[in-house]
Amino acid sequence: MDRNVLHRFFAGTASFEEEEAVCDWVDASDKNREELIRERKYFDVLLLHKAKNSSMPQSGHRFSLPFVIGESLKIAAAISVLVMSALYIYNSVSKPAPVLAMNKIVVPPGQRANLTLSDGTNVWLNACSELTYPASFTEESRNVSLKGEAYFDVSKDAEHPFVVQTKKCDIKVLGTEFNVQADESDCEFSAALLEGSIELTNKMNPGPSIRLAPMQKAEWTGGKIVVDSIRNLDNYRWKEGLICFEDMRFADLMQRFEKTYDIRIVIQNKGLHDYKCSGKCRVSDGVDFILQVLQRSTRFTFFRSDDNTIIYIK
Repeated sequence: MDRNVLHRFFAGTASFEEEEAVCDWVDASDKNREELIRERKYFDVLLLHKAKNSSMPQSGHRFSLPFVIGESLKIAAAISVLVMSALYIYNSVSKPAPVLAMNKIVVPPGQRANLTLSDGTNVWLNACSELTYPASFTEESRNVSLKGEAYFDVSKDAEHPFVVQTKKCDIKVLGTEFNVQADESDCEFSAALLEGSIELTNKMNPGPSIRLAPMQKAEWTGGKIVVDSIRNLDNYRWKEGLICFEDMRFADLMQRFEKTYDIRIVIQNKGLHDYKCSGKCRVSDGVDFILQVLQRSTRFTFFRSDDNTIIYIK
């Protein structure tokens, strides 16, 4: 596929025929899909390079490009930016018409990502998270889909509600700050409201929507949504590069370390599983240093495997 055509496709300036050709080409083979991903990464590098060398305003402003991945995109480390194939629908005369291309950002273990959407909404994505969103919002509502954990600072627009779709619940907002954890592998869901107002719809057990007030959180417990007060804001400081934990089971803390540092941790000392830990540390401190600090309060030893991919705790 011609590189110029792909770049026009990424920028949203390709013709309908070119968009259709790219979609057919991507669907033809996995090799083509891999080439599309490589070319998209190269395209993003060009945007970032252009941003750094342009005379645009400093941090806090963004490009008026369709994908809006310019100066406002701050990446803790490399992340995978995948462009989903453009979707098509057919009208009453069966004539194909293009629908908005969707972007997907997948954050691997050990990384975090920050991006600004086309409406000005700022989103932080935690490790092992996935956000799907349109290149630009043009419909009546602004819909995004989330797997994992994210912190949203939603740009206010009363005429176009912002909706975060997860497996268990949909979250509708107008303009606010809130944290969402929707880990499908662990069947977890929680939403914590810091400012503004959000409305939750239970998709698993339909019923009246639940509206949260500032400093309230909703958690999925026993098959239903339970609302409680937020007592500790430290739980939502992960976007600052902090790991905060209070009365957390040792086993649960090690699971968090696995996501944060992209390493497997095997607890061979079964007596540690339910040991309760409390503390606060920086991600940059490293897992080895944090484990050494934890050794001061409970007895255990740890060592790494020869290939440095597993930590064994005894």
